[in-house]
Amino acid sequence: MMRTYLWAALLLAALPAAAQRAKVTKATVFKDVDGHVISKDEFKAKLRTGQFAVYDYQSQGRAFTSISLRKADTPDAVRTQALAPARTFGTAAPAFSGVDVRTGQALTLAALRGKVVVVNFWFIRCPYCIEEMPNFKKLTATYHDNPDVVFVSLARDKPEALRKFLATRGDFGFAVLPEMSDVAQQFGVLGYPTTAVIDRQGRFTYDQEYTDNTARLNEAIGRALLP
Repeated sequence: MMRTYLWAALLLAALPAAAQRAKVTKATVFKDVDGHVISKDEFKAKLRTGQFAVYDYQSQGRAFTSISLRKADTPDAVRTQALAPARTFGTAAPAFSGVDVRTGQALTLAALRGKVVVVNFWFIRCPYCIEEMPNFKKLTATYHDNPDVVFVSLARDKPEALRKFLATRGDFGFAVLPEMSDVAQQFGVLGYPTTAVIDRQGRFTYDQEYTDNTARLNEAIGRALLP
């Protein structure tokens, strides 16, 4: 159940600062892909499926007046178009590097060439990011013994904050790189959480936004592993 988690993801989309401060109120109007007004619960349920994304919103002052949905171009199993132009499938992912806050070891995307890399963008105060973590960790566990698949967590937070978070929430089991806001911008991240799959040649092959649909993510990893 999404409860308030969806709204945190929507409100923290990397758009103008004024928009980031906007709030959902009782007067906020929710619209489906046809522009028809729907209930908040219907809006939540549609976005939760992973088949929809936020298309547009209108705000006045610090309140959203309306939020609309758009539909994925095709089902994710055969989707050929990325959700953000910066992640166009078949194009090279931007280089990134950082130091894993868990181990102190340096990590670069270049060093992972030849492997399928799954990058997850999040931050500590994103409730929906936190909600997806149990399912995300279960998925990563299924690839624990597969050296050809690497998961990397790219967080906005500072190292010390992340170490404190991990001390209470538990180790992810994979690298956590801090202060990745600039990298998120290069990846075209408009909201959190966002996950992208990068193939063995360093190219984007899949992305998903605002959803913990691990079934589709798992399918995408499997496709990227094919010869």
